[in-house]
Amino acid sequence: MKKILFATTLLASFGSFASGLHISPELKLGPYVGSGNLGGGLQVGITDVLGLDALYVSYSHTSAKILTDKDRLKTYRVGAQYNLPKAPMVGFQLEIGGVEYEGSRHYFFSPREYRDGTGISTAGAWVLQVNDNLGFRAGIDINFVDKKDTYLNSNFSTTFSTGITLRF
Repeated sequence: MKKILFATTLLASFGSFASGLHISPELKLGPYVGSGNLGGGLQVGITDVLGLDALYVSYSHTSAKILTDKDRLKTYRVGAQYNLPKAPMVGFQLEIGGVEYEGSRHYFFSPREYRDGTGISTAGAWVLQVNDNLGFRAGIDINFVDKKDTYLNSNFSTTFSTGITLRF
């Protein structure tokens, strides 16, 4: 909660320089293929500030279950969107922040085991602006959490995301 409050306060201080509001809901797939995993997220920020098209905070939550493992990833990031000068309908988003992992493993006839950990989270996405208020985006998140703190197969986990961008 403190992280979200700090990021919101930081963005609010730039509010006098901004010209609008950036909101972007998203759907996420990953970190396992075909395991019925799904997540969601939200970007909230301001537009046209510090030479960027948007400056925002991002939160996402992805849950996955495969065989005996249940995993949950929560990300908290700060990001920016920059539209390309030669093609202003096309933009790119970059984000950096943290990730929290919670997982459990349950074998038959044995007690449930739990692990949790934190790490670094980054994301990148391409944005196609349909008009001044609506855009579509697709991207990838890459999270790093030490493997000894998770039930994942690697220190890295990836999720794919797609969403819309709304500017007011």
